[in-house]
Amino acid sequence: MMRTANIMGVDRLRMGTDGHGITTLVAFYNCPLNCRFCINHKCHLIDSNSKVSTLDLYNNIKIDQLYFVATGGGLTFGGGEPLLQASFIQDVLELGAKNWHTTIETSLNVPYEKWYNLIDYVDEWIVDVKDMNPSIYKCYTSKDNEIVIDNLKKIVDLGLQERVLIRLPFIKGFNTKSDISRSNNKLVQMGYSRFDKFYYMAK
Repeated sequence: MMRTANIMGVDRLRMGTDGHGITTLVAFYNCPLNCRFCINHKCHLIDSNSKVSTLDLYNNIKIDQLYFVATGGGLTFGGGEPLLQASFIQDVLELGAKNWHTTIETSLNVPYEKWYNLIDYVDEWIVDVKDMNPSIYKCYTSKDNEIVIDNLKKIVDLGLQERVLIRLPFIKGFNTKSDISRSNNKLVQMGYSRFDKFYYMAK
């Protein structure tokens, strides 16, 4: 049976924002977090008319494959939380999309057993860690970060940490520059070396 997923949108011909070259962003509904300054609040409000099949999505995307090949670009799966749809993503990649560069933008707050099958397909992981301090993380997201830390350790155990770009935001009212520095140091000790530090803009 062909899988379906609730998709917020497909944004084509993106460049310099979420992966190498020219990319197409596929954004999924649903997320395990409830971040205070979430830029995609509608991801929690699933549209009943948003279901798309793996084949329909692939056919929609492949019209841009010349751009992907020419620029080293490809697909970026985001959301919401794309790892909640790991099996759907794997099926899309198996249809032919695995020939393009594949990026996952994720909070990594999804149990490993639900997404480990994607490991061999993904070229780059963009992980929004928020903050490594459990109290800060829970205050901002309303969730614990034990799963995130466990997944980060598993990626290191697999020797894939160089594929990961860690996002460490300054979140006004929740963390400080010192907190970010501490998070950075903990992640370096784990084996990570690629970081993106920036400011969240409160709404």
